[in-house]
Amino acid sequence: MGGIAVALFAVGCGGSEGEPTGTDDGSKREVECGAFRLTFEEDYGFCHEGCRSRLELSSDGTGSAARSEAHEPPRTKRDFTLTEEELAAVRTGLETGNAITWDRNYGCPDCFDQGSYELTYESCDEQRTTVLDPTEQPAELKPLVKTLRALLHANRP
Repeated sequence: MGGIAVALFAVGCGGSEGEPTGTDDGSKREVECGAFRLTFEEDYGFCHEGCRSRLELSSDGTGSAARSEAHEPPRTKRDFTLTEEELAAVRTGLETGNAITWDRNYGCPDCFDQGSYELTYESCDEQRTTVLDPTEQPAELKPLVKTLRALLHANRP
């Protein structure tokens, strides 16, 4: 009788096969939300050629850089893969930058032909976008902007 009770108990609790039911696996959600996509655009304000550069990065370390004229699709594009150090720098910048709520814009982007930066962060159900004056940025976003600008310039076609 004892063996039958143990067998029924194992089946009733789901045994060791399959996923448990009725539980919330927070670790699965954390892994899914660790995925992100970043877009960083640098607009050079008053210029004659190559007025806009765009950087796109994913949490898997893939990225692309493109150049275009203002308000036109990219004319040239280059795909690349981040090194572990570069990806770590992006993640560190994101942690610092995401510590604050992003305003719609900072400073006066492109008011005096100084250009602007546009930053978009997407992760799970969250999307943040801000437009930054190249001369006025919150301290929390400066490390991320500095890292993204360096990656953009190093990989620009």
